[in-house]
Amino acid sequence: MRTKRWVKDVMHGIVIFGICATVILTASVVVDNIWTKQQAVTVSKDVNSNLDCEQSLCNSADTEGYGYEDNNGEALFSVNEKNIVCWGDSITYGLGGQDNTYIVHGDDSIDASGWGYTDVLKYRTGMNVYNLGVCGETSYDIALRQGGIKMYVGKQVTVRPGAKTKINIADEYGNPVILENFNGYETDNEEPDNVVYINDTAFQLEESDDGSIYISLYDKNISKSVKLKKGSQVVTKAAHDMSADVVVIQMGSNGGWDDYDELIEQYKAMIANSGTECYIIVGDTDNPDESIDGANYESSAEVGNADTLWEAALREAFGEHFINMRTYMIENGLDIAGLEATEQDNSDLDDGKVPGSLRYDYTHLNSYGYYVIGQGVYEKGRELGYW
Repeated sequence: MRTKRWVKDVMHGIVIFGICATVILTASVVVDNIWTKQQAVTVSKDVNSNLDCEQSLCNSADTEGYGYEDNNGEALFSVNEKNIVCWGDSITYGLGGQDNTYIVHGDDSIDASGWGYTDVLKYRTGMNVYNLGVCGETSYDIALRQGGIKMYVGKQVTVRPGAKTKINIADEYGNPVILENFNGYETDNEEPDNVVYINDTAFQLEESDDGSIYISLYDKNISKSVKLKKGSQVVTKAAHDMSADVVVIQMGSNGGWDDYDELIEQYKAMIANSGTECYIIVGDTDNPDESIDGANYESSAEVGNADTLWEAALREAFGEHFINMRTYMIENGLDIAGLEATEQDNSDLDDGKVPGSLRYDYTHLNSYGYYVIGQGVYEKGRELGYW
């Protein structure tokens, strides 16, 4: 009887021990899984295509081109996989860039012939840089094709294979929309003209002589009709194609805004639509009395190296993300370009103007001037920790 009780007690102890061991093992696995997930989240955040702006892509553009490293020193990504997307007008496009431009400092020489500022960014950072400058565009036009200001189908239509259908396109305020090229790129690009995306399907637009817009399926392999409901968003091909890790915006000198608040809202809408918190706002390079805001000034000399009202508004709105490119060029331009000041340059500087040696005409720059802009944007990006 006692033997049976002893055996029973032993068996009971074994069962309890087994239960405790199972509980401990399970808890250990759970803790381990939680730790693993936390590490995965940390790594995921570090290599996410839309960077946390508190983190730097790389310590120097002179490295092998790699950014974050794991504990074993292995590169988690190449900076060449990162995208700098530059939206703007003819200044971003680089109108006025010329041949025979050499940046010489001592024994070092850079052939910047024909360069715009986006070429300088690519040279300095080694990253993918996309030039989405379109000549003559207003800030409204730029925000529209970037997607900060939305475009929509104004009235439901059905698009049949092989046929063109009249369509109304309106902005988010209900105004009819006409763009020089709805694909969102400059007209001399290699992209197909007037291609847009609606509900992730590609369509091609065509403007008739009377200003009407017609739509057709871009993919000729689609054999079924597609119904487009009123209110469906219309996205330019450029906006559809681009995924920005850093967005650079330069606009406003061609109008498209009635006051500083409206322009600032356009900037903010573009930043929100870009998918990244990493951005740089490039100030106007026109001389104050020659700019679109020139009615406020009798001469550039009365402003000099101080902020204009326009520049002050952008600085207040965007803080360290804003670069006053006009004053940057006045203070640093000739030195960065490796140029000796001419008599006219000295006169320009005395009058609070960008030196003429950096200009193509009164508003556009030559490749020396664009080199200076590119250097300024590059330095701002380093300051902000983007590269």
